[in-house]
Parts: sequence; C-alpha cells; structure tokens
Amino acid sequence: MHKKYLFLGVGLALGAVMSWGGVQASAEDRPKFSVEYAHASTIGDFSQDESLVGFADFVFHGTVVTKKGTTEIDGFPETQWAVKVNEVFEGTLQVGSTTVVNQTGGYDEDTNSLTLMEGDLPLEVGENYVFATRRMSDRAWYTMVPVYGARPVGSTTQPFPDAEDMDGDGTSTVGDYWDQMVRDQVEPDIGPGADPDPTDEPSEQPSDVPTGEPEPTDPAD
Repeated sequence: MHKKYLFLGVGLALGAVMSWGGVQASAEDRPKFSVEYAHASTIGDFSQDESLVGFADFVFHGTVVTKKGTTEIDGFPETQWAVKVNEVFEGTLQVGSTTVVNQTGGYDEDTNSLTLMEGDLPLEVGENYVFATRRMSDRAWYTMVPVYGARPVGSTTQPFPDAEDMDGDGTSTVGDYWDQMVRDQVEPDIGPGADPDPTDEPSEQPSDVPTGEPEPTDPAD
C-alpha cells in the first residue's frame, strides 16, 4: 500500500486519544502534547463500501483485545492491536482466532506526540468493529484501509433494513449488509504506487497475544 503523508499539525482533546496509552500531556519534564494528522494522497476513494471491500483482502467483525505496540516505519508510527475474530465476510481468517490489526498512526512517547491518519481515531480496547484490511506478505499483521477500515459495530445481528436478506432468515442485519457488499464489490480506481512497501515486522506474532481465550492461531496458516 503506497502512502504519502502531509502533516497538518492540529490540537486534539486528550480524552479522545487515551487508548493509545502512555500519553502524558501535562508532565513537566516532557514536551507539550501535540497531535498531527497525516493524509493518504495516493490510495483511492473508499467512501463507497463496494469499493472498500473491493480493495480489501479481508473483511471481518472483531473485538479489540489489547494494544500490542507501535512500530516506526520510514519515520512514521504504526500501531498494532490484537483483535479477536467474531465473523468473517471475506478472506480466510478463522472465527475465534486472534490476529494483529495494524493501524496507520500512533503515539511517540519521546516527543509526546500523536499522529493520526486523516479522520481515523485510535481503536478502543473492548470495542467491536467491522475491519477492512489488507495482508502484507512481508509482515505478520493486517493493515486497516485508512479512514474507512474500521467501522464501529456492536453486533452484526443488529437490524439493517436497507440490506438484502442474504441468509434468507427473514431479517435484514448488519451482517447481511456486509455479505451484500462482498457480493457486489467493485475494483476501485487507485493511484499508482512506486515505492516498495517497508518490511518492518512487530516484535510479537499473533500467537503471542494473551487473550484469556483458547490458544489463538495464525490466520495465514
């Protein structure tokens, strides 16, 4: 996924970003807390869910278990989260397994600064999302599509009247909607990428995540 970044540098309320962990905006011996926004200028428009799903390799509903850490790639922070897979709409992930979702952006403790990708806010531990991600072959994680790649969804059984009844059970739900998007997906028009993807990997693998659930498995196996 080729990315170019434009830093805009704006302030953000501290309470909205505490889930990154370690933020110390008021400590006297630290730099003043700051927030920067990054802009993905060469990827494409994924505001239509058919295009979002068409670009993603894996679309699934999951629960954020814990933050695993932040990895700096080409001077830019990216944050890894352990996510339990609840339901799979596209891809080969295993329901009940725990995988690693990578979110572009993160908190730098040394500079006491937070970098966010456009409108993305940090994921929240314990919350449920529909994730649209791409698997990078040289890393042990699934990277969220920027801006649109994590939709807060408490349960996929919630009613969604505008969706088709994809499973024929007489009700239209959020799960039906995403099954419909997978069926109707379109190949998005994305900008060309010239730079190779970085090869940094997180210090932990998905199988290292303590979740309190049965031993997680590597979904790529």
